[in-house]
Amino acid sequence: MKILIVGNTRSTTPQATLSKARRLSKGFVRNGHDVVSFDYEASLAMHSPIKSKRWYRKLGRPKADQAVERVAAAYKPDMVFLVGTTVLKPETIRRIKRVAGDAIYVCRYEDPSPSEPAILDLARECDWFIATGGNQFLQIAKDAGVPHCAFLPNPSDPDLEYPRDVPDKWKSDVLFTGKLGHKLDAQDADRESLIQKLVDSNRLTVHGCLGRPKISGPDYINALCGAKIGLSINAVNDVDFYHSDRLTHYLSHGMFVIAKYVPRSELLFEDGKHLCYFQTKDECIALIERYLSDDEARKRIAAAGMERIHSEFNCVQIAKYYVDLATTGNCSESWAQIL
Repeated sequence: MKILIVGNTRSTTPQATLSKARRLSKGFVRNGHDVVSFDYEASLAMHSPIKSKRWYRKLGRPKADQAVERVAAAYKPDMVFLVGTTVLKPETIRRIKRVAGDAIYVCRYEDPSPSEPAILDLARECDWFIATGGNQFLQIAKDAGVPHCAFLPNPSDPDLEYPRDVPDKWKSDVLFTGKLGHKLDAQDADRESLIQKLVDSNRLTVHGCLGRPKISGPDYINALCGAKIGLSINAVNDVDFYHSDRLTHYLSHGMFVIAKYVPRSELLFEDGKHLCYFQTKDECIALIERYLSDDEARKRIAAAGMERIHSEFNCVQIAKYYVDLATTGNCSESWAQIL
């Protein structure tokens, strides 16, 4: 199969090693497929006379559309795989369809909610909408008219994600990386209050919120590998299976993870075996205290969590699920959700 990946592939940023496009491209190739990646975001910037994002996403679009259309016409893909979808417009997909209309079109989405009209407009151009959250996310796209919707977890990359020694400056007891909020109507009220409480008690190191700058590239890897415990709590925690890719990064680097429970997530990772779930702030704090004082148990669970995500949810396996869904409509795993 020939697969054309289109979207914000982050190939020109420090986040390139964490890019889902890069991981899934690797997975597709290792499953025997051919892949061409088109970094639409970079093309927008290249074709715009003004390089600020506010302007290049407008001024660069006509020539970026022409460029991706030419690539699609020359490559004749069997599948067009959309990633980093907030940068794309339905007109772009329709231009690709003019020259590769027989391809299967798959829209991948991983942000907290797919209810934005721009995302649904894009998804309606596709045969498949595949999200990192289950029923609630999928039903939004299904109700909007997308023919097929499914859940698939975020992919890990064992080639790059593993524990390593880091300088003392990166070592911490408990770590949280990322911003506190999202532009959503309903968010988990515990997220900000829990993080603030842990920071105030000097239990939690944060990057990307509460006045601390975001980190990326090697600094991000060092922070993950230097932490004893990773705190995973999403902006929304009531959607089947949905966890930020923060959870994948933490587990993959061998961190012991304490995660806010989301429905059905025990089908992915078992409580007390691969990580530990909490439901309340007090439960979270109690788990932190317990496992900071029990190195043996913490390291045992961390190792099991890393083995689980490396073996079951690596980029080769997840890429296979994408192709299986797109070509057969099926996924045999117990956690599969398909609408």
